[in-house]
Amino acid sequence: MKVAKLFRWEAAHRLPWHEGACCHLHGHSYRMFVEITGRPDSRGLLVDFKELKEWLTPLVQAWDHATIVDERDGDLLDVVRSRGWKHAVLPFDTTAENLCRYATEWLAATKAERLRELGIRRIVARMHETETSYAEHELELG
Repeated sequence: MKVAKLFRWEAAHRLPWHEGACCHLHGHSYRMFVEITGRPDSRGLLVDFKELKEWLTPLVQAWDHATIVDERDGDLLDVVRSRGWKHAVLPFDTTAENLCRYATEWLAATKAERLRELGIRRIVARMHETETSYAEHELELG
């Protein structure tokens, strides 16, 4: 059985090495579908949607209306810190692919015990940066 929930937030980022417009600070209306796979319990419930929302709320709140910054982007870090802007510092380039991978691995790490209790076998995240473009990452759980 698969269960999925949609999360939305607004955030800014940049890819300073990008040869196109993405080298400039810009924003996205991110959408992320998080899908989990496992066996429902005897009542037919895999996980309560409210619980799934609670699991990911800290991550979404950290990124919502923030500037998401690669820790190596000193220029952007200087700006957001000097202005006191909300920001989230990550140890990688802030591509949709990396954000997507991070979200699945973050969920697996922060909720490992609960995921085991529920018998969750797989997490899939689909990170939409725009309405027509997304990255997807699958994580098989042990």
